[in-house]
Amino acid sequence: MSLVEQIYKLFNEFKDDGCRGFHGHNTQSSSSWSDYVEKELELIRSHSPIELPDDYCEIFRIFGGDAIEDERENYIIPTMTFWTWEDINEFLESEAEDFFEVCPNALPFGDDEGDMFYFFIKKGGKVGVYIAEKGDYADAESRHKIANSLTEVFTNSKIQHKFRDYYECGE
Repeated sequence: MSLVEQIYKLFNEFKDDGCRGFHGHNTQSSSSWSDYVEKELELIRSHSPIELPDDYCEIFRIFGGDAIEDERENYIIPTMTFWTWEDINEFLESEAEDFFEVCPNALPFGDDEGDMFYFFIKKGGKVGVYIAEKGDYADAESRHKIANSLTEVFTNSKIQHKFRDYYECGE
């Protein structure tokens, strides 16, 4: 089963109230969704200081430019958006001009549609998934590793609990 199939299964095919999987398909952006997504991935890849993880690329091809949102009472993970290159640039220009200087081996890739954002950091040859408040990323102690990969975020219940706990309590 592919990761995207696992995501759909995890979120009950997004049939529950308060649980939505949006894709960023915009007919005005491109005549072909897959061409548009591949161009966005190439833009991100060409500007990224790290190699894009395969699981990120798989998820981006479905949800790129939009979000997975779970607002049920016992939600699985916080809202997670997947930014296009334009979204990444907007974040860099408006909230994190020095992001690549402060975090040279990192790539911001989304947010919770609020104050928290998600990013990859490459350390010791491995890429992890991190979360921080948009204004606190420069402080290394404010960057919190959530998982070793997006695959873990969507397939490992212990990681999901850790993610929710950090998101709710900062721990």
